[in-house]
Amino acid sequence: MRCMDDAEVRVGPLRFAERHLAEDANDGRLFFLVEIVAPGLVARLEGVTNLADGMGLPCFLGGLDFRGWEGEKHWHSADRDVSVVARWNSRGHVELKWTLRPWRHSVTGEWSASAVTELEAGAEKDTLVAALHNFLAVEMG
Repeated sequence: MRCMDDAEVRVGPLRFAERHLAEDANDGRLFFLVEIVAPGLVARLEGVTNLADGMGLPCFLGGLDFRGWEGEKHWHSADRDVSVVARWNSRGHVELKWTLRPWRHSVTGEWSASAVTELEAGAEKDTLVAALHNFLAVEMG
């Protein structure tokens, strides 16, 4: 598979990039990279899959109410290799804990990596939702 373009979305130390469509045009899946880069850490999760309509993660983030909520809200990708835990704080921000954990296991062992980002619960969050929607929703044609 070839990389479709150089589009990417960044949120703190997290990067979504390297989009690929499935070889079979009827497949409907999009593959991409999710990466966490921080001092002393590079965690790359390649081949993350998503239906090419891309609605899962943007819908989850878009549904986080700027007025706040109690407790935590959870989302995970279809393969459960990317997960997000959202918490609202009294400063009007959304704290997002992103965890990468490959579903593919190897003889070298398992790993996971997490990063926490904080966004203003209104416009800043909405900007991320729009960017992820544009990244994950691919015209099939």
